[in-house]
Amino acid sequence: MAEETTVVLEDDEFDLDAVAAEAAKAPLRFKWQGQSWTLKHMSQIDWRIIELAQEGNLDAIQKAFKYGMGTEQAARFEEVEQDAEPMVKLFQRWTEHAGVTEGESSASAGSSGATEKPSRPASARTTRASGSRSSGKARSPRAS
Repeated sequence: MAEETTVVLEDDEFDLDAVAAEAAKAPLRFKWQGQSWTLKHMSQIDWRIIELAQEGNLDAIQKAFKYGMGTEQAARFEEVEQDAEPMVKLFQRWTEHAGVTEGESSASAGSSGATEKPSRPASARTTRASGSRSSGKARSPRAS
């Protein structure tokens, strides 16, 4: 488990900037289309974008790559082909590199500890499938 850092200034103001600077981690480097690329560590990307990306939101995955690469590199990346399967694999590898497991936010502290009291039992109610309606959310394909 990672050691937690707390930075407090003289006036008891929590210095989140200092925490972020201490938490800076190694970027992910990869090769694609004959070029070398770098993605910032996922912990340096807006957690709201990462959360949506992990749910399979394709727009959020594209935004995460853009923010992770920076403006100039992202513009070059837009000029090369981005086949679906390699891009899904890249996002999965980036997630693994960040130490985030599927379904866990990069802002999460890892596994959660025991709670004070047990959860309530699940409801006995069931739901029926809603016909052909779709949630409209894109799902990333599962690579084997």
